[in-house]
Amino acid sequence: MTKKLTTALIIKKISITVFAAFMITMLFSAGTWAYEKEFVMVPMRDGVKLATDIYLPSNNNKKLPVILMRTPYGREMGAIFATQVLSKRYAWVVQDTRGRFDSEGTSMSFMDDTDDGRDTIDWIGKQKWCNGKVGTTGISAMGITQYAMAADPSPYLKSQYVMAAAGSLYHDAAHEGGGFRRALVLKWVGGNDFPIKILKLLLSTQHYIDLWKKNNIHEHLENIHYPILHMGGWYDIFLEGNIRAFQDIQENGAEGARGRQRLVVGPWTHGGWCGMAGTKQGQLTYPVNSKYNLIKKMMNWFDETLKGKDKGYFSGPAVRYYVMGDVDDENAPGNSWRSADTWPPKNSMPTSYYFHNDGTLSTEKPAADDDVMKIVSDPANPVPTVGGANLSLPAGSFDQRKIEKRDDVLVFTTPALTKPLDVTGDLRAIVYFSTDVPDTDIAVRLMDVYPDGRSMLVADGLVRAIHRNGMDGPAPPLEKGKIYEMEVNVTATSLIFNKGHRVRVSLAGSNFPRFDINLHNGKFLDLQEGELEKAVKENIGRYVSKPDLAVDTRPANITFYVDAEHPSHFLLPLYE
Repeated sequence: MTKKLTTALIIKKISITVFAAFMITMLFSAGTWAYEKEFVMVPMRDGVKLATDIYLPSNNNKKLPVILMRTPYGREMGAIFATQVLSKRYAWVVQDTRGRFDSEGTSMSFMDDTDDGRDTIDWIGKQKWCNGKVGTTGISAMGITQYAMAADPSPYLKSQYVMAAAGSLYHDAAHEGGGFRRALVLKWVGGNDFPIKILKLLLSTQHYIDLWKKNNIHEHLENIHYPILHMGGWYDIFLEGNIRAFQDIQENGAEGARGRQRLVVGPWTHGGWCGMAGTKQGQLTYPVNSKYNLIKKMMNWFDETLKGKDKGYFSGPAVRYYVMGDVDDENAPGNSWRSADTWPPKNSMPTSYYFHNDGTLSTEKPAADDDVMKIVSDPANPVPTVGGANLSLPAGSFDQRKIEKRDDVLVFTTPALTKPLDVTGDLRAIVYFSTDVPDTDIAVRLMDVYPDGRSMLVADGLVRAIHRNGMDGPAPPLEKGKIYEMEVNVTATSLIFNKGHRVRVSLAGSNFPRFDINLHNGKFLDLQEGELEKAVKENIGRYVSKPDLAVDTRPANITFYVDAEHPSHFLLPLYE
């Protein structure tokens, strides 16, 4: 049956707004192309069949390379891509993941995507219209289904285009820094009609156990034999996942993958690269050059990796990243693209900026012997999330001044810069602290303070003390009054702080509901019987924004040390 694909296509409702907007963007870029579409229920190894749409150019009599997208959001979205893909002489295959829409089985939210991905590509590779080369593509959930294939990849899999995805569901999605990402996990699973048992499974442990390992790409590097283009954003929920996957496979992947990974990072929120909100990311609007022609870049990638055409990916540098800058000053440095052979760039030098008890931040190490600063972190009144790397919450760079006024937030600021400061690379804080509870969190934010006083979020991160010795299991309870040193990962950035701006770092005990509260008792959540089921059924959004308190939850008195012996500091990667 021959059809015409036009901009009159109706997009099926997608529960996550970012994907709907992304599809609309692709729709308006589509033209008209005659195609043949076939619906197939593809069998998996356990007998479950997955609903699959196959798009081929009309009157095709050749074997073609194939691009596959596996999605939990409904395969109807595949029609929007068909024009662009088919016009480049590829077959296009779109599949509902297990238990979703028209596919059989019960969805386990990515837990089945290793086996199902392998079985699907093995099936595609044997079809008469396939030339034996298969590539995969997709953003976010569709990116995670691609990373999951690493545990057992098909020999027909030759290339991937992974956008905004978690290489490890534990480290990059559910428990970043060991703190549970409450809003992201609960609203995504609960808001997309996944079985309640998936939420219970994800909430059954706060530690990195075998449950998480099959879908962790870093556990299977020796199996990865194909190039991947990893694409992320400085304000994206999975930035750490894309960067870590690129780094690890680039250095330790199998032949065919090692040295052949590519990374692109722009000034984007989750989906902000598609242009749905213009160039505005949070409260900042970047120049037009921050936009990204996704479909063109994607097809160039597959032309090189599946057809052998030189599009410059492997003859050029491995990393392309956007250097952010002052968005109010058109003459300011930054707001442009830059290249590197590695991430972080080789000429990026971590430099210590020390916290001082007068609220200053400087490269001068503290001289005093006993300087301390204290806060009380109350789980019943947590420091709220204001922008950042979010999905269901407002995302991007937001002014932090309203939370910086709280008495449970410590703020450290440099003097106004006399010249621009190029900060490009991984961000870390080293914090010395003591407390009077068995467990607590340390939340860190980095801001760019504009001359008018706006304190614009650059990046944030959190670490849970129970995971200070690693994620595999709990560390011993904190001893009252004992001084501990913890490193807080604040992900990464590339930003030139303009002349007249100031660099600011804040410390707190919470960042809610981006991260769940710490109960301060060494335990994880305190869900009453039936509470989660009721929340999902009635109003998961309202539930997410209300802390779950336990009977033994209490405020934590946290002392931060900023003295010569315990010089808490932030590592700014200065680019030269």
